[in-house]
Amino acid sequence: MMTVVPIDPETTMRDKFQPGAFVGTVLFAGGVLDSVVVYHGISGCNAMAQHLRGDQIPNGGYVPVIPTGFLETETIMGGASKLERTLRTIATGKPKRLVSKPPSCVWICLSDAPAVGGDDIDGVAKRMSAETGLTILPVDNPGYKGGVARGTELALTKLLDEVVKPADGPQAGINLVAPFLMGSANWPFDIDYLVELLEAADVKVNLVLSRNLAFSDLKRFSSAEANYLLTYDEMPDFVRKSDAIGVPTWDEPLPLPYGVGNTEEWYLALAKRFGNVEKAKARLVSEMADVQRLLARNYNFSWMASFVSDKYAAVCGPAPFAAALTRYLFHDLNIRVKVVGLWSETPQGIEKAKALLEPLSDSLDFTVLEDPTYYQLGEAVKKANVDFVIGSMQDKPLFKGLGFAHLNLAGFYYFNNYNFVPWPLAGVKGSLRLFSEVCRVVEDAFYETEAWKKLAFTHAGDGLGD
Repeated sequence: MMTVVPIDPETTMRDKFQPGAFVGTVLFAGGVLDSVVVYHGISGCNAMAQHLRGDQIPNGGYVPVIPTGFLETETIMGGASKLERTLRTIATGKPKRLVSKPPSCVWICLSDAPAVGGDDIDGVAKRMSAETGLTILPVDNPGYKGGVARGTELALTKLLDEVVKPADGPQAGINLVAPFLMGSANWPFDIDYLVELLEAADVKVNLVLSRNLAFSDLKRFSSAEANYLLTYDEMPDFVRKSDAIGVPTWDEPLPLPYGVGNTEEWYLALAKRFGNVEKAKARLVSEMADVQRLLARNYNFSWMASFVSDKYAAVCGPAPFAAALTRYLFHDLNIRVKVVGLWSETPQGIEKAKALLEPLSDSLDFTVLEDPTYYQLGEAVKKANVDFVIGSMQDKPLFKGLGFAHLNLAGFYYFNNYNFVPWPLAGVKGSLRLFSEVCRVVEDAFYETEAWKKLAFTHAGDGLGD
């Protein structure tokens, strides 16, 4: 049975990790390679922008984030002049260590302070674009505008308004939208692999919005047959504007392809709609054969596969990723998830994840918490007394403090992900890495990690041995 704990509408202050809209725009803009992000706001959020932009760097490119130097004085008097000066500097191909030539596009992002103060970034962008010839896209994305999905939507709608033209000619393939909203900490390598997988099934990937794109590529947006959102959160403004230029959004509630069972369902559905099912089946068979060759007669694998079976877990994270991992643990490894924490910016995101979890209720008794606070999540996991928890760095102190083994697989880059090995977590291929990670956290769960302190030698003279 699946027990749902709904969000408490009376709880206005929520102790959880809540990046603002500005973060979504930075993550999106960081995937447009010949861009520059101009950050107009206080210095603390600039540090966050620098780190989160880094999520795009593995197997990708480096997009500079250049601050305008917004200080206390500008909070009172306005900072438009500093924004203008920064844009003029970029137009000349400076600073050389960051910008060797004028970029194809400049994004303007801002924090709450200049937004509340009323800095007219649209007006500045128009004036400076006319003066310098730069393509400047100002995005009104302070934190109070919403969360990461909303910031992504604001950047997407800006593109549709100012860069993309309506469909004119044949349309084929799909635009993969917002891969960083899947929730995987390893999303750059996951999406690179999924594009390879789709193309093997004759599913044409027109654009990945955004990952390793040239700005000129964005003009091909309307060449796609459809958009496919890699998040469960609703983006109504984007969908409406994209419909208007002839690119509908395919809204099929599929599990993300983490684990063999999820991958098969996801891959065959996309191949059936946009590509070649037989080629997709052949690719699945081929990858399964590769995995079997690696694991055949592997004693460590057979031993650990038996060891992890029937263990108990909790999973928390962005709704698409948490739902997919919960299904993976049960279907692929026979690990029984007792608590699932789903975080989402929109009610629709929670509902889609719950719909994918509902079939598990025939075999599992588990609790789903809708958009929980850390306190609610910690109390539920304590009550369930699981063996380990899968989440992100932001919830690691909570669960380690409660004495539970913890594995970081979800979340954004900010002091969280160490993506140095170019290998996916997604797909049949990624199931090898997923299983390796799960084995490590299960191993950790069954070690008394500080038992050595009880057995350590102490000298009688210190009073402890008397």
